[in-house]
Amino acid sequence: MARHSTEQSVLGAGTKVTGRVSGEGDLRIEGSVRGEVQLNGDAEIAPEASIEGNLLAESVAVAGSLIGDVQARGPIAIHNGALVRGELKGSEISIELGARVAVRLDTELDFDFGATKRR
Repeated sequence: MARHSTEQSVLGAGTKVTGRVSGEGDLRIEGSVRGEVQLNGDAEIAPEASIEGNLLAESVAVAGSLIGDVQARGPIAIHNGALVRGELKGSEISIELGARVAVRLDTELDFDFGATKRR
């Protein structure tokens, strides 16, 4: 399977988009988007950025605000200070302490409870 382009586009801090955003390569969002974002690359939502709409990407990192459903073929990372509401589907999902979330998770979960002790 071919890997997506390593090119990264940036939606700047003063930029506001209403409508659908799609493209090849990675996208760093520093402004705001009201609408669907669909990428053949990785998505990064900067601390002051916001998305109000669904997001489809290879992997997703959220430090800002995301209100909508996320579907990633790879991992989803929710960082300290992020605000996320919606359904998250990814190969793995991490949520840092300090993130504010109201989400439904859809992923394979593996719990490591350590070695079982016998008495």
